[in-house]
Amino acid sequence: MRKRRISYLGALGLALAVAVPGSATAAGTQGVEAGFVPEFNGTVPIPPPTLEEPPGYTKGGTLYTRLFLEGFADPVPEAAIFDIHAPDELKFNTKGLAQCDPATIRNQDADNARSLCADALLGSGFAKAYLGGPVLEGDTVLFNGTPQNGNPTVLFHSTAGTPVTLIAEMQDSPLPGHGTLFHTLVAQSAGGAVPDGIPIVDTGFTISKKYVDRKLKKKAKKAKKKGNTKKARKLKKKSKKSWVQARCTDGTAVTRVEVTYTSGPAQSAETTQQCVP
Repeated sequence: MRKRRISYLGALGLALAVAVPGSATAAGTQGVEAGFVPEFNGTVPIPPPTLEEPPGYTKGGTLYTRLFLEGFADPVPEAAIFDIHAPDELKFNTKGLAQCDPATIRNQDADNARSLCADALLGSGFAKAYLGGPVLEGDTVLFNGTPQNGNPTVLFHSTAGTPVTLIAEMQDSPLPGHGTLFHTLVAQSAGGAVPDGIPIVDTGFTISKKYVDRKLKKKAKKAKKKGNTKKARKLKKKSKKSWVQARCTDGTAVTRVEVTYTSGPAQSAETTQQCVP
């Protein structure tokens, strides 16, 4: 049987949005660790395991990613815009999920942000900011955000150095073999939230979110009251969702990261995970 591959950085693209601060000419080597397991709140080892899944999407799962700059030195230019192209083997669900307004969590610490948007919480992790000498570490939390330009969003809230809230807009990727593009403005000079001159040199987080679409659950109850038990069971099953699901397909699924900087040339990178059906 031919081996297949699956890559699932996807929304993790978020962390990427602040985690690759250097340009192609800057000192330092970018490292990426990422993985998916089909269990909720699972532990994702690095390197990630080969997925052995039947045809179709998993019921849910856990995503992990860590992005870090090795051997960095001044100058360390910061990322301006991050475009993360997730493979079409990944499916992201946001319909029926609680939303967090970025204005609600701006300038809040991680605990307050988590409390203010608890129902929209997707995951958590850490980030390290380089301040020209010391490296400060802070917590990060991720949320399902309010729509922007008619598209779903993911909020990446970091407290490394200073609290910032980045917005990753989920668009359709124009690249063949990719499904979702996470478009994130990073540096303030590019319209983002990270102050110029404060690159994030290391970040990692885990995302695992299952939720109930209350509208579908309500429809299931109505169907049951009307005696349509078959429809009620179907709707109840559909109301139980996972923010991210993965599947195995023929060929190689690739997650592509394209980064532009406040100065210097752009960079790109890719990552994969093996999978057999």
